[in-house]
Amino acid sequence: MRTKQPNIPASARALIFFEEEITHQKEGAYLDKWGSLLEKQGVSLDDVWTADSPDKEKELKDIRHSMPEAVNEVVKKRGFPKAGTDIAVPHEKFREMFDYYREILAKSSVDNLIFGHIGDSHLHVNMLPKSKEELQAVKDCYIQFVKKAVSLGGTASAEHGIGKLKHAYLKEMYGSNGVNEMIRVKRSLDPMFLLGPDNIFPYNSR
Repeated sequence: MRTKQPNIPASARALIFFEEEITHQKEGAYLDKWGSLLEKQGVSLDDVWTADSPDKEKELKDIRHSMPEAVNEVVKKRGFPKAGTDIAVPHEKFREMFDYYREILAKSSVDNLIFGHIGDSHLHVNMLPKSKEELQAVKDCYIQFVKKAVSLGGTASAEHGIGKLKHAYLKEMYGSNGVNEMIRVKRSLDPMFLLGPDNIFPYNSR
């Protein structure tokens, strides 16, 4: 990341990007408010990047969008597919879920990068295996994450859908009976399973 974004401070371990539009007249009061909030966390406003110009706004957005690009470059170089979660949990369960991510990932030793939509308690855990053994470890981690999220009242897919690869995660959410009921409805509307074959439900469900 830092090779492409040299302005990232060497001490930085996390990045929180948030956007709020304000008028020029309210800029001073806005910065005072955030300065006060940051001081309570032991952080100075001088240590925070603020996009007070179009160029700075572009710089921050470039950093945000460079993260998934960096992940894809690693995937291409290693030759093993990544696994990126799409899990979200209720806001009051976010801390517990985040701590669980860290705990399981530390045990696996698989390279990873976490980013996403913290305001929605919806993070993408990108796991980057570099061997067949690690690829299996990634699959094991993923199903553990899904089970934990479901136990907290969350969802296995908050943004990108179930598709062809996450059939097992749908079953973790709704159980075999729930999925079979969905398939029954699907079959009544599309008896030949011609629409979106193998999406959401396995093609052999027909």
